Parts: sequence; structure tokens; C-alpha cells
Amino acid sequence: MQLQPTDAQLWAGALGYLLPPVMAIVIQPRWTGPVKGLFMVLVATGDGLGTAYFTHSFDGKPIVTDILLAALAIGVAYHTLWKPSGIAPRIEQATSTNGGQAGPPTQEA
Repeated sequence: MQLQPTDAQLWAGALGYLLPPVMAIVIQPRWTGPVKGLFMVLVATGDGLGTAYFTHSFDGKPIVTDILLAALAIGVAYHTLWKPSGIAPRIEQATSTNGGQAGPPTQEA
């Protein structure tokens, strides 16, 4: 039995691979790991729902498959390309709301 990926699955995976630098614009260096993970799940859910909707496969199992595939693609892309290359961390630092410092914002006198 050979399984062929659907158009929605291919789009979810491709978009997921390209999303980490876009996510890095929103992610702040001071966020904890669980918060970053929750944000990734929300983005993957949007990716999966969007690709299922726009490829007209917006029902049941295909949606869940698209979301899981998007989450997998985002995680793999981040840890194998965007983080080691330094691109995503540099974007996080550049778009940080507290001057690129990790940790809670400090108050100046």
C-alpha cells in the first residue's frame, strides 16, 4: 500500500518549513520554552486549517493530518535550518520589545 500526499499536506509541510523566520518576528527572547511551543502549535494549527480550507479538504481527518504535518515541518525546519544558521535567533533579537535582552524587561530610573 503506497500513500500519496495530498495537495493540502504538501502545502502544509512547505509552509511549515518557511514559517520559523516569520514566527521569529513575533517570538520574544524572554519567552519561556513552553510559551514558544504553544505559539508554534497555534501557528501550525493556522497553517493546517488554512491549507485544508484553501485546498477544499476541510473535513475531519485531513485537517488533523495537515495540522500535525505543519507542526512537524515547523519543528524540523527550526532545529535543522533556521536556528543553526542563526537567522531565527537574530530576527528574535532584532524584533524584541525589550532591546533584545533575554529575561523580564527592566525598569530604568
